[in-house]
Amino acid sequence: MNKLWLNISFLYFLIIAIIGITLRLMGLIPINLNYAYLLHTHSHLAFLGWIYNILFTILIYTFLSSENRNKKIYHHLFWITQVANVGMLLSYPVQGYGLYSISFSTLHILCSWAFVYYFLKDAKANSINSIKGKISFAFINAAMFFMVISALGPFSMAPISKITGAGSSYYYNTIYLYLHFQYNGWFIFSVLGLFFRTLENNQIAYNQKFAKLFYTLLMIACVPAYFLSTLWSKPVAIIYIISSIAAIMQLVAVLYFLLILKSIKTNFNKNLNKWVKFLFYFSFICFVIKNILQFVGAIPAIADIAYEIHNFIIGYLHIIFLGVISFFVFAYLINEKELLLSKTIKVGLFLLITGFIFSEIIIFTQGVFILLKQNIFSNYFEYIFYFSLPMLIGIGLIVIDRFFLNYHSEKQTEEHFYYKKPLSAKL
Repeated sequence: MNKLWLNISFLYFLIIAIIGITLRLMGLIPINLNYAYLLHTHSHLAFLGWIYNILFTILIYTFLSSENRNKKIYHHLFWITQVANVGMLLSYPVQGYGLYSISFSTLHILCSWAFVYYFLKDAKANSINSIKGKISFAFINAAMFFMVISALGPFSMAPISKITGAGSSYYYNTIYLYLHFQYNGWFIFSVLGLFFRTLENNQIAYNQKFAKLFYTLLMIACVPAYFLSTLWSKPVAIIYIISSIAAIMQLVAVLYFLLILKSIKTNFNKNLNKWVKFLFYFSFICFVIKNILQFVGAIPAIADIAYEIHNFIIGYLHIIFLGVISFFVFAYLINEKELLLSKTIKVGLFLLITGFIFSEIIIFTQGVFILLKQNIFSNYFEYIFYFSLPMLIGIGLIVIDRFFLNYHSEKQTEEHFYYKKPLSAKL
């Protein structure tokens, strides 16, 4: 993989961690920054600086031939995208949704569309992606589709704000449309595509029927599942019915996924380093929890509670971005030997995982006690700040290792880092 692109992606991961800890510190001490603007910065860079960059790099490496992955167009798109990311980093904290920040966001969307066009064109030209039974590329096709339609949200914000006002339910639901098709579409389907490609490359047999049912149910459910994000606005009854059906379909899909995991358990575990094994399964557990929470959120009374108590929304989003996506990415990169398991990396991962688990416990527990009109954590902001520090330190150690400590990593032997045979073969 392109190591410079990976390093830049990890640098954004550190930046969003710094912004995140700053947001939590603002609950303790006065900081002369606009909380809402900084939150916009945090979320946009999480989507577009960390996850988009890392998936861009991994997907090119995994699904394109060696000749196509080195095309200049991908280098041009990557660097133009970084101009957009830096622009958002500088403009969102100052103006929130304003002329400059929206312009840079639009530039990023246009680059992502160009990426979809060239990537799919080159990926389809790669014969390995067209072999019958390759469910992995079906997931990637779906991921690209959902990435493209997610842009309907930002592009419809301006006209809708003029018609209904910037604070209307329609306005906020356009934002949720973008969010939904990014994390439930583009992000999740990309990760699943990478998972199935890992199995296919290593000839690990899985139940094709279950895999196709898993894909079909998840694909069909993704569009109506958007309405789960709109239940806060108390829509008409048919929307509740549609969103409930989508949530049920996703849960059935998860059952098929668990059956697939059960059937491949022996072969899947055989060549895995213990860290890779743990991170993969931790990501899968978070994926299951994510779908259960969506199912529960389809209940009207629960949907109202989730909207009123932001702890549940924050905890849910972190389960997706950190739990499902980020930990899968770490497992994938370690397995591909793109992230070497040095002592620094191991300590960093331990701190990141520990901080994530405990901060999620605090967030959800506080949400439950707010619901019960109790206040178990009278010093909630202190607890959430201090339990978030391990995540920041962990990410910092990983970035330091990549930038400064592992400059000699190409010369290190596999045995030094306790690797087993990589699970995913290069094309």
